[in-house]
Amino acid sequence: MKKVIKLSLAASMLALAMNANASDDINSKIDSLQKQINELKNSQLDTSDALEERIDEVETATLTDKIKFGIEFRTQVNNFDIEDAAGTSSSDSNIWSNRLRLNMGSDITDDMKFTGRLSMYKNWSDSNINLFSGMDPMQGRRPSDSGVFVERAYIDWTVAEGAVPVTLTIGRQPSSDGPSHQFKDNTVRKSTYSALSFDGAADGIVATVNLQKVSGIDGMALRVGYGKGYQDSSEMSYVGNPGGTNDTNVLGIFLDTGLGIEGSLLQLSAVQATDVVSNTTNIAGEDTNTNIGDVALYTAMVELTDIAKSGFDIFAHYAISQSKPNGDSGLMATDTDNNGIPDTNVPMGLLSHGVIGTDKKTGNAFWLGTRYTMPIESMNNPRIGLEYNQGSKNWFSFTQGSNSVTNKLATRGSAVEVYYIQPINRYAHIRLGAEMIDYEYTGTGYQIGAPMEVSSMGAMATDKLNNYYLLFNVAY
Repeated sequence: MKKVIKLSLAASMLALAMNANASDDINSKIDSLQKQINELKNSQLDTSDALEERIDEVETATLTDKIKFGIEFRTQVNNFDIEDAAGTSSSDSNIWSNRLRLNMGSDITDDMKFTGRLSMYKNWSDSNINLFSGMDPMQGRRPSDSGVFVERAYIDWTVAEGAVPVTLTIGRQPSSDGPSHQFKDNTVRKSTYSALSFDGAADGIVATVNLQKVSGIDGMALRVGYGKGYQDSSEMSYVGNPGGTNDTNVLGIFLDTGLGIEGSLLQLSAVQATDVVSNTTNIAGEDTNTNIGDVALYTAMVELTDIAKSGFDIFAHYAISQSKPNGDSGLMATDTDNNGIPDTNVPMGLLSHGVIGTDKKTGNAFWLGTRYTMPIESMNNPRIGLEYNQGSKNWFSFTQGSNSVTNKLATRGSAVEVYYIQPINRYAHIRLGAEMIDYEYTGTGYQIGAPMEVSSMGAMATDKLNNYYLLFNVAY
């Protein structure tokens, strides 16, 4: 009996040992199989990641093949000195700003091309929306918060070829930073219209008739443009109940031509804006916008670049403005006590206030400048420049969208600017400059209110404004 028990126990132990060995073998195979599964999963993940990366690369390449991108970045510091007509001086120094532009271009077909620009322009640490930066011509053109605006978005469509090609430019136009700003900005001409008369964002349609072939004159072209300075787009206007304010329609004609000298340009233009609006609000904050009259601008400009390979560039602009009030006005909240708090609603008409007449008001302005490129290769050929402009009592232009915070070309008085440009490489430069503005009449840059002699306004009017600035600019 004991032998049987011992044999049985031995058999059981042998079976357990055999089962344990089998179990270990199975577990080993399971572990090996799991390892293979994990390796397969990792391989699939790596393949998937690589595939996604390749797809992203293809999509990016496809996008960049269709649309070419470029950037412009600028950091600037301004230092302002101000003196009012009473002789009191003040200053506002160390004002920093950043400006970013994302430029886009695409050749859609042989006869159709897209160009766009997104812009951000802000003072450092500023999260507030500037009052004027929200106005259409100034969007992306004046310091505000970090919002991005569509400054340009247009299609160039060549609708006729042959001896007299015709191209339509449709959309948000290349109407800012026009000639002769390219000299100070250290770039090439990037806009059509004289910056003395117009500078800012604008929507419209322009037809360009290229006359080079038929005339034999380099750069000869005739442009006819239509746009809107204001459009009644309120919700009520779509249901047959407009606000009663007419659209501001703008018509212009421009003739460009070379002068038979390499690097030369002459432009003659005439622009008519009808039913200009007041853009006014009263003390209660209510919109009192109304049509106040018509404005016509006649401009002539000439540029000579690198005269006889001397390194000298010169330019001259002259313009006449004719403002025709219609007798209407918008109530404007006005600070008559000069304490910073509006206290009176004043009727504001076109270059008039109080009693609004209908007499035509004519103004004029000119802008002269020169730039010299120094042949110093070791310093990347630095440049120096000098500009002078002067405007009369009733001078008015559409330059509210100027990138310059002083909008010096709208001055009713005189302005001098000197600058030095130090190129860093082909894409970057530093500019050091000074603007000195002497105001003779109030209301510079505004279409409303009668210009008054600054000398009679005391502490209520700025007499002199100086700005000493330094900027760093990259365009790539």
